[in-house]
Amino acid sequence: MSDIPLTGIKNARDIGGLRTESGAVVRPLRLLRTARLNRPTDADRAWLASIGLRTVVDLRQPFEIKSWPDDLGDLEVERVNVAPSLDSEGEGTFFDLYLYWLDHSGEAFADAVRALARPDALPALVHCTAGKDRTGVLVAMVLDVLGVGEKAIVADYLISNERLGTDPGDVVFQHLISEELISGSLAHVREGFGSVEGYLLAHGVTAEELTALREGLLGEA
Repeated sequence: MSDIPLTGIKNARDIGGLRTESGAVVRPLRLLRTARLNRPTDADRAWLASIGLRTVVDLRQPFEIKSWPDDLGDLEVERVNVAPSLDSEGEGTFFDLYLYWLDHSGEAFADAVRALARPDALPALVHCTAGKDRTGVLVAMVLDVLGVGEKAIVADYLISNERLGTDPGDVVFQHLISEELISGSLAHVREGFGSVEGYLLAHGVTAEELTALREGLLGEA
């Protein structure tokens, strides 16, 4: 994974460069992950235009979108909103929340993957509000499907702590994440469906779409 030159958008990085266990490499500047896009600079917008950004997958709830609307100016992208369900009880640990998303929002995660697998969908950007929890779960599943090992998946996920965990300016960014959150989530999916691929197939993604996702995101080492 690598940094990208976005100064008005927090927790921004490219998952390109990660290697799969078979030796392939995630192609650079094909899938970006960030926090909310409500305050990009003109330079940020120009850079996103320069890489040919085509798709933005927004994992936020409507109230979040209303509070912090994306502000990409004249940049023409396909916008896809697929919001994982909120925990209606609003109690429990963050791990409980992750499991709630996985158990109740399989179709939302599947729709996000299907959006990334569409012809001409890439380069794409995935985000939520802080870019660490919902985005972290989706990106972890994408990386798993691509064949990236869990150690590298966890390492990418935990970068959000460096970027956001000590931010004093916004409470939404301050919750620290842990290896157990994402490893436990992947284990939960595998226990229920055999694999992340099995989970996505069970919620509406086709085998052809998974093949297209791999072809779009993977290159030779």
